Amino acid sequence: MRELRRAASVTVLAGLLWAAPARAWMWCEHRDIAVTAIQGLPPAERAQLEALWASLKKEAGPQLCPTLVNPGAAPRSAFGDWSGICLDFPSYPAMGGDHACSTGELRAVTESEEWGLRVTWVAEWSKRRFAEAPNQAARIDAWNKSHLAMQSVDPRYLTRASSNNAHFLEPREHVSASETLEAYAKRALAPDAAINATAIYVQYHAIALRLAAQWRLAPEAARPDLARRALLAEGIALHFLQDSLSAGHYAATWGDAAWQKGTHDLYCVQGLTSKTWGGDLFASHGDAHMTGHDQAVAGAVIGRSLSQLAGAASGTVAVSGEPSTKAERELEELNFCSVQTLPAMPANPVAFSAALVTLRDSPIPSGDQDDIHPPRARADIGFFGGVVAGIGAGPAWGGFDTSAGWRFRSELEVGARFGYGLQGVVTTNMDGQLWAQASFVSDPAQLDASCPGCPGGARSNQALPRVPARSALKLVFRMPYYVLPFDLILLGPVLFLASPVAAQDVVFRASGGGLWTLQRPISTSLGTFQFMAGREVGFALWGAGDPNQFVATPADGQTLLVDFRQLELDFPVFEYAPPRAFATTLALAAQVQLGFSVQLAPTAWLPQQNNAPYSGLGASWFVYLRLRLDARKYFGGSPEDAWGN
Repeated sequence: MRELRRAASVTVLAGLLWAAPARAWMWCEHRDIAVTAIQGLPPAERAQLEALWASLKKEAGPQLCPTLVNPGAAPRSAFGDWSGICLDFPSYPAMGGDHACSTGELRAVTESEEWGLRVTWVAEWSKRRFAEAPNQAARIDAWNKSHLAMQSVDPRYLTRASSNNAHFLEPREHVSASETLEAYAKRALAPDAAINATAIYVQYHAIALRLAAQWRLAPEAARPDLARRALLAEGIALHFLQDSLSAGHYAATWGDAAWQKGTHDLYCVQGLTSKTWGGDLFASHGDAHMTGHDQAVAGAVIGRSLSQLAGAASGTVAVSGEPSTKAERELEELNFCSVQTLPAMPANPVAFSAALVTLRDSPIPSGDQDDIHPPRARADIGFFGGVVAGIGAGPAWGGFDTSAGWRFRSELEVGARFGYGLQGVVTTNMDGQLWAQASFVSDPAQLDASCPGCPGGARSNQALPRVPARSALKLVFRMPYYVLPFDLILLGPVLFLASPVAAQDVVFRASGGGLWTLQRPISTSLGTFQFMAGREVGFALWGAGDPNQFVATPADGQTLLVDFRQLELDFPVFEYAPPRAFATTLALAAQVQLGFSVQLAPTAWLPQQNNAPYSGLGASWFVYLRLRLDARKYFGGSPEDAWGN
């Protein structure tokens, strides 16, 4: 049973790595792209889409907006006031894929499930935070807040994309193959191809066109269901088409989670230039970093797809209006978050050609590990080993035959650390550090700054210090927690066995600052600030080998030699970390910690009096400011890294 618990704990924490989200755009960015696309349509095509929406609305759930594009989907109300919130069609590609894994789930979250309204509110709140960010550090902080807020209203948010690479593009063939768009699309659609964004777009767009054509020919009673299905399928298709336009998704698909996530985040922030299949230059950013240019370019591509949907509904796109095939219905019902390949669906020539017209303006993806590709980056995720050195100083008081006054204490440490880093699991602004550290600590002698009423008076001479110079082995442990320090040790395995979804939610929340996010790192241009009480605790056993010695000076004037051993508990409370360096597998960081420690009343005895017990030492306290330098090396240098790290 003990081994089962241990294995479960490791599995739950490792789940954080597997579930590291690599989303192309934030919800608000997905919706803004779709709004831009609709606003750019000719009036007749927009009217045709409005007709589809009006048909759907006849039998829709209560949460849909009355019009195709509606300000109710960009709410400004207070959190909890859902009365003015609704979901319009641009919300479909924002919801599909990130908050729904099938057309059925997308229907439920948009039409009837209240948490869809909460997601919409968080999305608009996040959009305002991005707009207000004065610098990159503040934008990263807002990015992190947005992910955590989404997770709080949708517990599956950070894990839906963890089972496959559906949101990414297949790498192109080697340049010598001169692969065409048609050849690339057919390869992406092959039965043995891993599920990918291009294949999902082509298949669901084809379903949407076919359903729109059926809607045009259907009797009035059948139209609302066909309109709903067409718009849901197109919403899914557009989500993955929009993903294809994000730099982090056309940069690379391959590699383990740490390398894929790191590369994704790098190019979402920095952007990446490519070429479209039509031969034009293409450049874009990604998650939380969409520019006006990015939005305009993506909106034009999405607009082309919507133009085709309007054409199928009006009859200008000559796609078949025959009833849906069994393969098409199965794909509509597919949970694309959980499969590794798409089921085969016979290609509709008109729909396939229409998809290629849209994809001509999408970027050509980068090559794989055996071909030329952009430089790779690794997220701060995985097992590591490292070294640490630090110095701390501050006032100490109590114990050692004192009842008042204080003394100055300093401490030096050097040690080794082994653990699992999760600082890059959502953004670079997480605190999922999990490590154990063994350090050698050394304290110089402590002299009294003041000691009123102390037996023998204040000690200000190195020959007779208040506390002698000494050294010890110190063990330090760090782990995020949900409610109480180190609660994941129990919560992890219990929740993993009871509900893996709940376990992942708890661990993500713990890494993001706990249930109330009080310990979430706050990123600024000066570095990161964090209230981190309980996440790190140290244990130092003074006198573990040869006992420490203290010279007692009772009021009667005699001196006593006292041997003692003492346990010290160390609790950092606040931490500041200047901007850190992280390059592929090597991380270098500094931390400034403000904390306190307590040296418990020691076990003390008088060696010159037959080891008679001595009770005069008592407990002592130390409040410190500590500077610590941390260097860590992540295990598993990767051949995927372009620079050979």
